Amino acid sequence: MFKSALLAALITALLFLNKVKAQEAYSIQLNGGIISPRNSTNGFTALLQFDYPLSSDIVFYVYSGYASWGQDKIAYLEDYSLIQRQTIFNSYSSDGHSLIPVYVGSRINLKEIKLFTAFVTVEMGFALLTYDSYTNIKNINPLTGEVLSYVVDRSSKNEIDENLFGLGLGGGLNHRLTRNLDLIFSVKLNSHLNSKYYDFFSSKRTYAVFIAGLCFKI
Repeated sequence: MFKSALLAALITALLFLNKVKAQEAYSIQLNGGIISPRNSTNGFTALLQFDYPLSSDIVFYVYSGYASWGQDKIAYLEDYSLIQRQTIFNSYSSDGHSLIPVYVGSRINLKEIKLFTAFVTVEMGFALLTYDSYTNIKNINPLTGEVLSYVVDRSSKNEIDENLFGLGLGGGLNHRLTRNLDLIFSVKLNSHLNSKYYDFFSSKRTYAVFIAGLCFKI
């Protein structure tokens, strides 16, 4: 299903590009930076992007790449009782996350600010997410019944694959270094509609990406 969706997205993009005349040169972006999922440890991302200018201010793009991060954090609250102090125990529910996105979008240039041009982006696409999921075990004092901690049960490891559809918004700055080379800084906020964490733009499957890249005109 995921492969079919990716193929359909790429074919749609190619058909669209064949019907539109570009007023500027194509370009390729090499991007790298930090991915910051909600309630998770930060990771890294590397992306390859193809830009197709529709006008001097609007650029159609398609990109893919790879992202990786560690643990999804989780907190357990034990309320106050005769044998228990009110305590928040921190642990994690999954680790070893790998994300392969294939997205299409549009960049709109807004205003030139001295040496930079500000822009916004809107995008959508598919992503394959893989990770290892775990359950947690209560560590209880056998004499008093007090909960002492929550411990990850490594034997409960379950390898998960998720095929996700997502939407993203972003913005950034573009600085022209030479006639054919630009330096780009951008921030994106992406969220997946069909994650098991259902709250759109407020779930564990929402992440921010902080990237810098070089754009080569071809």
